[in-house]
Amino acid sequence: MSFARSFLLLFVAACSTTTGGMHSQATPLLVSHPEQHSVRVARAVEATERKDFDTAQRQLDEALADAPTDAKALFVQACVFLERGSLKEATGMVKRLRASAPASLEAPVLEVLIERRGTHPTEDWRDSFLWAWRKAGRPGFQDRDLFDGMGDLLEKAKALLAGAWGRTNSAEVRLVLALAGDELDAESRRWLFAHLEEVKDPGLLLAALAFFQRDVLVGEQRDLLRSRLRRFAEDAPTDMQRSLLLLLEPRVADAPFTDEELRELERIAALPDFRPTSTVSMYAQAERLLRSAGVAHPENGAFMVTVSELVIDGPNLISKVVKASGEGLSADHRMRLGRVLWSLGERMAAESTLVERLVGLNTMREGAMLLIDSERLTQAALALEEGREVARVSRSLELDAWPLPSLQEAMLAATVKDEWTHLRAFAVP
Repeated sequence: MSFARSFLLLFVAACSTTTGGMHSQATPLLVSHPEQHSVRVARAVEATERKDFDTAQRQLDEALADAPTDAKALFVQACVFLERGSLKEATGMVKRLRASAPASLEAPVLEVLIERRGTHPTEDWRDSFLWAWRKAGRPGFQDRDLFDGMGDLLEKAKALLAGAWGRTNSAEVRLVLALAGDELDAESRRWLFAHLEEVKDPGLLLAALAFFQRDVLVGEQRDLLRSRLRRFAEDAPTDMQRSLLLLLEPRVADAPFTDEELRELERIAALPDFRPTSTVSMYAQAERLLRSAGVAHPENGAFMVTVSELVIDGPNLISKVVKASGEGLSADHRMRLGRVLWSLGERMAAESTLVERLVGLNTMREGAMLLIDSERLTQAALALEEGREVARVSRSLELDAWPLPSLQEAMLAATVKDEWTHLRAFAVP
């Protein structure tokens, strides 16, 4: 599993246990009525995600016939009406929601969002939601009761990949399925490792090197994979991401860098960009390959592939060597490594994804500490604090869980295009 994927999983797990709030008075729905999670509402949510609104409507009608004040059912029903453009009906449902759960955080946002969609019907859904959320007081939805079962990105991706492995014999497609979260048994992993020579895309091969990092299948095949990647690196010596991992990945962390390794690190750190390929291109390729295996809704899986292709292990490996070197690190090497870490961190933090920015800023901080540069350390610390706040606020909004397919599509498009700019808009007052 790549460091980027591990970081994403740890980040999601950590943020999902957040108990702090952005709004001190109102509370999320169903805090006092957890028993109201019904099978019918869950099925309605699933149908809404498929844009099967007729099925969703039937399930919700039945759920509300049994429990007319069920806040979760009222919330999902309002979203379904809003998605279908039935604004009058959506407004009526929000009124019922307010009566049923007067302290809810979601109702004010929905109320303003419905109004906004009525006055700005052609506006991007993400922009409409941002406007409505700000006008509603910037609430945060830390309690997962309302959104339970709606926004588990990883589980949704895995469920949609079921059976895809058997529908293709392409090693490239099967690698993408693995990177997207398909759980491979031992035999499938062996098959994939044995057929990596059929994968021609250097970005996917680099992700494969990280994916099999702790696999039991090592030796000649792994060496061959590294050799192929080195040939790609020779053809593209300005690829910082690939050059960095190939320099560091085979070595152990218990020995200081040699002068030759340090010179190569300095060359890599002077390159202009961390990765040569945009997230838009990576996502489009992953989506195309997943569709070729019959994955009808590849969006979440394609995003996970994009995360896997970031391959941000390099700075972490440098940090391990520095820590292992301890007092044995010379003053000259310490200063040179500090400049390397600062430059690498700057390049990473300039990329568009949140994970790259956070790792990059932390790398800059480590570089400033080696340099004993208080000004740079303050700069990195303040930027890292902002990055963590953006992460906290964005997670508290449950942006991947609102049962509004058009909103989800707009949010995903904004994430793929420039995740940092997209999410930072929610954290900036």
